[in-house]
Amino acid sequence: MDRQLISLGSADKILGLILTALRDLVDYELAVILKITEANTLAVQKAEGPLVNDRIKNFSVDLNRRRDLAHILRFDQPYLFNEQEEHEDTYEELLDLPEDHSCLVAPLYVQDTPIGLLTLDHSACSMFSPAIVKFIGTISRLIAVIIAQNESSLYLENLRRDLTRERNILLTRDASQFQNMMGNSPAWSRVVDQIKIVAESELPVLIHGETGTGKELVARTIHNLSPRSDKPFITLNCSALNASLAESELFGHEKGAFTTAIVQRKGRFEIADGGTLFLDEIADLPMEIQPKLLRTLQEGTFERIGGEMTRSCDVRIIAASHMDLKKRVQDGLFREDLYYRLGVYPLALPPLRQRKEDIILLAHHFIQKEAQKAGTLPPVISEEAAAGLLNSPWPGNVRELQNAVSRAVLLAKGNMIECRHLGLKENTASPAISLPDGLLETVSESQAPFPSMVSLEKRHIEAALMRTDGKIYGENGAAALLEMKPTTLQSRIKKLNISKQELLSD
Repeated sequence: MDRQLISLGSADKILGLILTALRDLVDYELAVILKITEANTLAVQKAEGPLVNDRIKNFSVDLNRRRDLAHILRFDQPYLFNEQEEHEDTYEELLDLPEDHSCLVAPLYVQDTPIGLLTLDHSACSMFSPAIVKFIGTISRLIAVIIAQNESSLYLENLRRDLTRERNILLTRDASQFQNMMGNSPAWSRVVDQIKIVAESELPVLIHGETGTGKELVARTIHNLSPRSDKPFITLNCSALNASLAESELFGHEKGAFTTAIVQRKGRFEIADGGTLFLDEIADLPMEIQPKLLRTLQEGTFERIGGEMTRSCDVRIIAASHMDLKKRVQDGLFREDLYYRLGVYPLALPPLRQRKEDIILLAHHFIQKEAQKAGTLPPVISEEAAAGLLNSPWPGNVRELQNAVSRAVLLAKGNMIECRHLGLKENTASPAISLPDGLLETVSESQAPFPSMVSLEKRHIEAALMRTDGKIYGENGAAALLEMKPTTLQSRIKKLNISKQELLSD
């Protein structure tokens, strides 16, 4: 039952379904569920029937003034007003009903506490029999339970969201949640700060960045830091999808819906229910499908291809594109309403050429990973190769850098990585830039020679040993801090001639 409630969405939708189904059994023209507020008023939560209007949806009743309703709320029993009974009509100012119309009210109780009121009205008299009154008494208990469950769920959800927010604020860059978010440059630090802010919300996020800047990594990190982290993270790349395939991928299809539909298939929205759906390269989504996606985002409902049942889903959307979506809208290639629906929280990822301070750090990280896979000691980078890394524009960004380093580790065969291994031209000149603390100092042509990777690695390991008081093994050891195997770290300490005693005695 709980999973069903979650899949249907909010209590408002569930109460609407109950009142709609109730009309098949009880002939009413207006059914209203009112909830008691802290201000001792009854506020409309849901209204159904042919007499519903916008004024009723925003209506509230002051119980300090309506003593008759306050009296009825004292007892957990439905009350049918007699046609000849003089009473103040609850919706007198909103509806023009005959004086002898049928009016039935049922308090909504949870255990011994009233939480609201259900009212049923019909312009004709004598519409509600004693059997119906008894039946409404049963239905009112069901409605009360749903309202109470929803309020409890909202309380727990708000509490969980508050805890998530506080947790994210306290997270440092060394936290495990950011282990793949390598980089200390100001541009990248701003991205991490934005991730921590938006993760705890339900807002749709639109990530913009060049190819290879880490859009999916950022989307996954947002999901992992959100209250939905224990639910699915589902991805769909919208590139090269025609309209029919895109619809099937998003919403699923029934068996026999089209020639190749030999089995029933769930779509990404259905699979991601409760979690996050990442739509990569959203700019390539066919125009024919965009209205259907917009409807699902607005209403939380969809139909499988070939299906008649309307299904509900609770999904957070994170979309990404390397194109300028706003320009696509101006060119008539993307719906403006969908763009604004997706882009509630825009997040721009800087290209690698705007975060040069991170290039050496990233290269070192990728070398460590490749060496660990191969079970060998990580090679070092020559000064010329390091300069070449910094001077390269990296149009493919971090992905291109990773591929170049992976290839270089293979080609170097354990020896020093040179420019030729990276596919770069030799160039010893290096720009004056601010590099990460503990790794490199600011260098330029007029300053000292560019430091080698050997000296950088030695200083980096020494800094880790000093931070951990010389401890190598264990959760708080230098190996864990450097994300290395302890045996590999010991080998590097020996090869680089690092003395722990001298470090700790300084």
